[in-house]
Amino acid sequence: MGKASSSKKIARAARAGGRIKGVRQRNLMFPGIVTAIVLAGTALIVYARSDHRDDATTVPPLVNQDHWHAAYGFYICGEFLPNTPAVETTSTAGIHTHGDGVIHIHPFSQAGAGENATLGKFLGDLPDLELTDDELTIGSDHWRNHETKCGDETGELVVARWQNVQTTDQEPSLTYSNFDDLRFRGDGEGYTIAFVPEGETDIPKPPSAAQLTELGAVDQGQPSDSTSTTAPADGSTTTTAPAEGSTTTTTAAP
Repeated sequence: MGKASSSKKIARAARAGGRIKGVRQRNLMFPGIVTAIVLAGTALIVYARSDHRDDATTVPPLVNQDHWHAAYGFYICGEFLPNTPAVETTSTAGIHTHGDGVIHIHPFSQAGAGENATLGKFLGDLPDLELTDDELTIGSDHWRNHETKCGDETGELVVARWQNVQTTDQEPSLTYSNFDDLRFRGDGEGYTIAFVPEGETDIPKPPSAAQLTELGAVDQGQPSDSTSTTAPADGSTTTTAPAEGSTTTTTAAP
C-alpha cells in the first residue's frame, strides 16, 4: 500500500508541474501579443499621418502653385441672399472671399491644400455664419433642416455643386449631409448652398457664375477669356442674375 500511495503522489506532482509550466508559458505569451498589437497600431498611425501629409503636398490645390476660384451663393426659399462680406483671412489656409461671390483658393500652407481644401474650411472663416448638417445660421436668421418652412412647405438643406459652373448644360451634384467635407477639386466650380422645400431639385447656379471669367480677368490682369477669378475692381457686393440653363440631379456624390 505504501508503494502505491507514493506512486500516486508522484503522478499528481508531475501533472501539477505540467500545469504550472503551461500557465507560465501562457503568461509569457500574453505580453508578447500585447506588444505586437501596440507596434502594429503605431505603424498604422504613422502610415496614416504620412499618407495625409502626402495628400496635402501632391494632391491639388498645391501650396503656392494653384490659384483656383469657385462661384458660390446662398439660396433661401427661392431667392439668393446678398454676397457675404469680404474675408481677408490671416490664416495660411489661403481660402477666402473678397465679397464678390467667389471663393478664392490659393493655399499658402498644407492647412488649405490637397484634401484640406474644403467647403468647411472656407465657411468656417465667414463671420456670423455656420452651416451644419441640421441648420444654416446667418446672423440672427436660422433655417433648420426639416423644421423651418419655405412658405407652407417644410424645407431642407442641400448643396448643389457644378464641376464647371460656366457650362450651361451641366447638371449639378446634390449633397444633403457632410457639407464641411466637400472638397474643392478644380478651378471654375460652383456651389449653391440652398434651403428649399423638401424634394426640390431645381436649384440655380450662384449669381457670380455668369461673371466668373470677367472677375478673374479684373483680379489677375488677364485677358477676358481667362478662367481665373477674384474680386471685382470696385469691391462691389451686388449680385447678378443667375446663369441660364442650369439643371439639377439628385444622385451624384460629393
